[in-house]
Amino acid sequence: MLDLVNDTIKRIEKNDVLSQSEIQKTKYIFENHDHVILSQGKQEISVKIDNGSNVFTVIILTGDSEDSLLLKIDGSYSEWNIIGLAALYVIIEEYDGDKSLSDGKKYTREGMIKRVLAERLDKANKANYKVLLSNNLFGEHTLINEKGKSYQVTLWDFEAKTGYINNIDWKTNKLGTTKHILYLFNYLKENPTKTKRLSKTFPFIEVYTDPLNDYKISWFFPEKLNDDEQEFLNSYFGTKAYIDHSKTGTFFSFLQKSKDFDRVKIREEVLEKIESYYEKSELNQLQQQTTLDFSSINATLYPYQKEGVEFSVFKKGVIIADEMGLGKTLQSITTAILKKKLFNFKKTLVICPASVKHQWKNEILKFSNERATVIEGAPDIRTGEYATNTDFFHIINHETVLRDLSEINKSAYDFVILDEAQKIKNYETKIAIAIKSIQKKHALVITGTPLENKLLDIYSIVQFLDPKILAPQWEFSYQHCIFDNQHKNKIHGYYNLRSLKKRLSSILIRREKREVFDQLPNVIQKNVYVELSEEQASMHASFSAGIAKILSKKFKTTYDWQKLMLLLTNMRMVCDSSYLIDKHTHHSPKLVELRDILIERLGIKHTKNRKVIIFSEWITMLNLIGDMLKKEDLTFTMLTGKVPVKKRQTLIKEFEENDNCKIFLSSESGGAGLNLQVADTVINFEIPWNPAKKNQRIGRIDRIGQQKQKLHVFNLLSQNSIEMKIATGLLLKQNLFESVLNEGNLTDEVDFSEKGKSQFIKQLEEVINDSSSYASEEITIDENETLLEEETILISEDKPETDNTPINKKVSKNEEYVTESVTEFNQMEEVMTKGMEFLTGLYQMSTGKNLSDVSTPKVKVNKETGEVSISFKMELTPKK
Repeated sequence: MLDLVNDTIKRIEKNDVLSQSEIQKTKYIFENHDHVILSQGKQEISVKIDNGSNVFTVIILTGDSEDSLLLKIDGSYSEWNIIGLAALYVIIEEYDGDKSLSDGKKYTREGMIKRVLAERLDKANKANYKVLLSNNLFGEHTLINEKGKSYQVTLWDFEAKTGYINNIDWKTNKLGTTKHILYLFNYLKENPTKTKRLSKTFPFIEVYTDPLNDYKISWFFPEKLNDDEQEFLNSYFGTKAYIDHSKTGTFFSFLQKSKDFDRVKIREEVLEKIESYYEKSELNQLQQQTTLDFSSINATLYPYQKEGVEFSVFKKGVIIADEMGLGKTLQSITTAILKKKLFNFKKTLVICPASVKHQWKNEILKFSNERATVIEGAPDIRTGEYATNTDFFHIINHETVLRDLSEINKSAYDFVILDEAQKIKNYETKIAIAIKSIQKKHALVITGTPLENKLLDIYSIVQFLDPKILAPQWEFSYQHCIFDNQHKNKIHGYYNLRSLKKRLSSILIRREKREVFDQLPNVIQKNVYVELSEEQASMHASFSAGIAKILSKKFKTTYDWQKLMLLLTNMRMVCDSSYLIDKHTHHSPKLVELRDILIERLGIKHTKNRKVIIFSEWITMLNLIGDMLKKEDLTFTMLTGKVPVKKRQTLIKEFEENDNCKIFLSSESGGAGLNLQVADTVINFEIPWNPAKKNQRIGRIDRIGQQKQKLHVFNLLSQNSIEMKIATGLLLKQNLFESVLNEGNLTDEVDFSEKGKSQFIKQLEEVINDSSSYASEEITIDENETLLEEETILISEDKPETDNTPINKKVSKNEEYVTESVTEFNQMEEVMTKGMEFLTGLYQMSTGKNLSDVSTPKVKVNKETGEVSISFKMELTPKK
């Protein structure tokens, strides 16, 4: 029946059974309302559909011919409509996901709880804590861990081994126990004589938030209450031992009256819950009563930017995950200033990459009337700044938090802005732990790439805002992660992503450029296709052969995978220049084309105010580009990871303010988040593996405040190479990124298990088996833009710059590229030469010797006799 459901959806979506607006409305209903499968049989499935105003009972059943589906809504047969299509989506979500990832392991709630309890017990058994027992078995015992940190532990149930401890794990894990509590139970079991000496009478009536009942305010006392205590508790709790969340606001008076009862002990989590309830209510009320005034900002915000600010101002914690270049920094500064007005905030801490600290300061001064200080220097200087500097904005880099956490918390920052939040995506790193330990009232995370590799990236980032939103991790994992059958800690894939998107919708806002295109500067992207030189093609083929050899192995070792990645990297490097592989050669048609773009097409020597940024992952390539620019008498500056952080802003200022410095060379490590909007052109000398990296490059100039009317982006791509696969292929990371963050994306599963790995292998096989096919010659261009004069560029092999013959053959889309005819003998020589170049590559792979150790084989065909001769020279003695 599942196949029929899939076929019916395709028919409805493709055959105009419903209009596109109706289909979009169906998807909105499916994503934003709760639905459930009521019953199921061999030939019919019953589904409850909620469209926001009504609830329908929908039955999907097979027809008489058993090759079609019929629709019944509330007992009556119906033609296919929005409600029926929504029911089909629900069925697919429920069953198709299990089918496509059936070889992975999905935990039930009970199964995951069993697993995490076993893991905590194992840690408790290996721990070495110091115990200071109370005089009462059910009193507060002190437990000190290996680092000297002490906790107060109260034991509840000796059979279930639950209790209370004042730490963050207990506050969020929904288990009612921790490794510390389990350790204490073990300790008492191993020391029965100590247990016997302790009083067994419960010392207090405990009022707490129950982790086993969604942290509802509850009370616990297993012995007899006196009449006054019973009456007091009944007046608030009634006959139950807890109150519903909706009644949290009425519990404040309980705190006051409880002071009259000596045995009532109120845990700190109860106070926190009540405070949080009132704060949220007040924020909602303030939002309804307030119209934001943007007049204090020295900039005109676009409508979507105002939307982002309005989304953020009245919330304690928010993620602005806009695509690169949409002005997240301006939205953050505006949010901070408006929070200062509304909540009387005194201090804001900005945590950002070291390379952009001073840029943050410059933009604060530019867009506002507030003062800002970059806190840096020796430890005693930083300590003094935290304590005495009265500027509203303090700016530090991520690593500083690790050294200064204690001083930062003493400063009591009201608002914390975390820039480039992917720095804390790994929640186990010391920096991530330190940043998430900062005490603050409100927080804002800004990042263009909250998901780079794993779904747990977003979990870690959300923890910084509020550790309770997605907690506990085990619950998050069983709801969204599929685990490997063999390795319990290996994640096999993800599912139920739409549900996660819905959970994040209250704290995360993301806009893409295409959504706000009419509000942005125009962007033109152009793919420029370049042919590899013969030498590059030979090297590329040899690396491809090495990959093929590895792929042919049935079992691949760790060394094989490492070697595979090395060969892939070499294939990419050789597309830029053979010099990156073999320092004895330098063949780079891309470099020739770059010169042509700069000199001929952009007219950079004779055009005023032209500013160009050129990106390459490899510093060696940037140096080669720099050499070419020097020959052309073009002034440039270069920023790589080798440039000290303190000098980077000077380079940026030089590029911005020196009219003669028209070119900015940058490596990938040139600094995430740098604003270079003075530029009007980006040239990607190669395309990165990760699409997020490419977006970051373009985002350096494609930002709000960009000073040019049009932005030109040139992507240099080598024909018949791995670069074409990178440019056209879909990466798992991009799929995952879009599934969770982008509106309208209905992908609910991502698989990178062995199945996903085999998909990767299949793509590699296509790279090495499809090397003779030409990629389509097309140009990527933003909507509503017109093409530039030359739509496609085809570059011939590398030739010396002194050669007067034209090296660029420019053709339009409709023009056929015609090569000169050659004689049969010339064809034979060419084919044999190519073959020997391939064998040379195999020789290099098998012997480890560089190509320079063997001369290029020479093939000659005797036109009179038809004899073919091959000659090559080898070094017989080692080189000195």
